Amino acid sequence: MEMQRVDAGRGIAWLTEAVQLLLANPAPFALMGLIVGAIAMVPLAGTLVLAIAGPALYGGMMLAAAGQQSGRPPEVGQLFAAFQQPGKAGPMLVLCLPAVLAGVIVLALGVVLMGSALVAAGVGASIKADALAGLSLGGGFLLFLLVALAVGLVSWASVFFATPRVMLDGIEPMRAIRESLAASAANWTALLLFAVCLMALTLVLGLLLGWIPVLGPLAMTTVLSPIYAAGAFLAYREVFAGAAPIAPPPSPATGN
Repeated sequence: MEMQRVDAGRGIAWLTEAVQLLLANPAPFALMGLIVGAIAMVPLAGTLVLAIAGPALYGGMMLAAAGQQSGRPPEVGQLFAAFQQPGKAGPMLVLCLPAVLAGVIVLALGVVLMGSALVAAGVGASIKADALAGLSLGGGFLLFLLVALAVGLVSWASVFFATPRVMLDGIEPMRAIRESLAASAANWTALLLFAVCLMALTLVLGLLLGWIPVLGPLAMTTVLSPIYAAGAFLAYREVFAGAAPIAPPPSPATGN
């Protein structure tokens, strides 16, 4: 399957078309998002489960989105399709490795960079150079943020297309990760707009709902996770399958 290059504006269109796709049958997708949100709310264990099984669960939502786009009604149980299909769970769980590796790298860099900054700040304070100490801390923190952002973006790009490729096409996971990185690099402007628009939507929902204890974050995940999954599916569909944008749902037939 040959990779396609798309215009930057398609990054926005993937999200708007995802919303359009979900609104055609919102209940099953909302329930899937609710389940993911409920898992995320479990202290410590929820974060660990999503770190490992997140690609598999999002792959299930992408499978449901693919069915919806093809005219097959989605089912809530498709969220766990990777664990129900023989031989699918292992490859989907492998896709957690980039995020795990990114976490280890960021943690190690945090210790090194922030530790060096603290040492420099301590030296500066010992010689009464308070300005130098503050600059050392600020510079180390800024460098850490930039490196962490770069590592996070590479980790995200490595699984953005790989998740639907493994789930829907049965591609070997390491090959899918390499292809995802190449496709993301070739379409970085579209992915950047996709990410920026998704973050803007997250910010808006956070302002509206984030202040509500428990239910606010749960509602945000219920809405955002299916949108992300459907958007990533549509991106994969266009970049790897060369498919045209989805058509609007047909108008209800009128009686004769």
